[in-house]
Amino acid sequence: MISCSLVKTAYNNAPALIAWRLDDYFNFSEAQKAKLKPALQELHAWHRKNELPRYVSLLNQISDDLSHDLSAQTACQRIESIKSNAQTLQTNMIPIIVDVADTLSDKQLQHLQKKLEKRNQEWKDEWWQETTEEQREVRLEKSTDFAEKVYGDLNEKQINMLKQSIAKHGIDPAMIYAEILRRDEDALTILKTLRNPASSNEEKSQLVRAGFERMQNSPNVAYQTYIEKVTQLTCETIASLHATTSAKQRRHAQQWVEDYKTQFTQLQSKK
Repeated sequence: MISCSLVKTAYNNAPALIAWRLDDYFNFSEAQKAKLKPALQELHAWHRKNELPRYVSLLNQISDDLSHDLSAQTACQRIESIKSNAQTLQTNMIPIIVDVADTLSDKQLQHLQKKLEKRNQEWKDEWWQETTEEQREVRLEKSTDFAEKVYGDLNEKQINMLKQSIAKHGIDPAMIYAEILRRDEDALTILKTLRNPASSNEEKSQLVRAGFERMQNSPNVAYQTYIEKVTQLTCETIASLHATTSAKQRRHAQQWVEDYKTQFTQLQSKK
């Protein structure tokens, strides 16, 4: 329940946490902070009222899935539901992005670019090791850690199954990193364009919306093909691992989901 308690605390303080994070990337002026604060509070209220019930509904589906064997197709459907929730949030963030972007200075955009470069280096340090074997080891460690949060301790056979699955994925950090750089460049171009006073709010909103769409479906065909393959293999791995779990592990997983469902249900109230 510790992680769930952290979720509850973080969620109730989300507007302040997001504002702090954005300030780190943009170095906002006091006027910009004052403009952003009520917008984030309004977004948070919308999310609490409209999105948390959707999260609970999804968790109910997942809890039911965990009670029996599930197919790769079902796993992919749940992943698509999570993506859909993220897209809905992105859509509701558009007015805030348009409003704030209009006030950004060249200096702030330069500050953002440097922050993105630092973040990208951190990504490389974490995910792009020198050899394929090292890359696989890192992914196995992270995959095992997450799976054990859900199911409890995995046995040797289950860990070996994850290892074999990761080997099949054909890890390509160069492909992923190129997409990260493309998204960064896209975001910076959008933010610069949003400062054009000749553009209407609708034109600006469409510009941001198109940027989000390119995040979901990259114009880089090679990357999009790669990520779709990885997603399918991930769904197959989820289904295969779940099929090997014991009754005890499934109860652990259902309790893990139940804990989050309880938190999200409680968070629907402002208390």
